[in-house]
Amino acid sequence: MTHDEAPHTAEIPQEPQRQPEPKTAAVPVKLSAEQLQKQMPQGWQGDGTSIWRDFSFEHYLDGVRFAERVGQQAQQANHHPDILISYGKVRVTYTTHDAGGVTALDVDEAASIIDLK
Repeated sequence: MTHDEAPHTAEIPQEPQRQPEPKTAAVPVKLSAEQLQKQMPQGWQGDGTSIWRDFSFEHYLDGVRFAERVGQQAQQANHHPDILISYGKVRVTYTTHDAGGVTALDVDEAASIIDLK
């Protein structure tokens, strides 16, 4: 082989590029009024579009700290409630927008934050 000739290299067949599968998240199913009534956690209220509960606190910052714990848990669950902080009270409201109302996920998350107080 002379200096002008390139060495011969065997071509390695490449596997076809695989396209990632599209992510299709199943939309949770909205609970019926009867299902919601049976599954509603104690102390919570609801109207079919959302469920909520008011938590009372003696001091404002206690409510803020509770709201932070709820927010941290919501981040881990990837299901975020509306949280309204006022003096002596925190209102937590759950709904699943994609389902157009309350789902089992909302009920489960609502029941799980009671211990955070």
